[in-house]
Amino acid sequence: MNNQEKVKSMIEFIETKEREIQNNSMNADSQIKGDVVKAILDELERVTRNEN
Repeated sequence: MNNQEKVKSMIEFIETKEREIQNNSMNADSQIKGDVVKAILDELERVTRNEN
């Protein structure tokens, strides 16, 4: 996966997570938001680890 594909993939992943939070905005507490941030960071790590 080239850099442009990685960026596109991460943007799509983040947008999906953002929609999940918006859909659950009534129930979105700090734990859920923290879980989403962790999922984004985990995905970023997974994508960048595949570079090696």
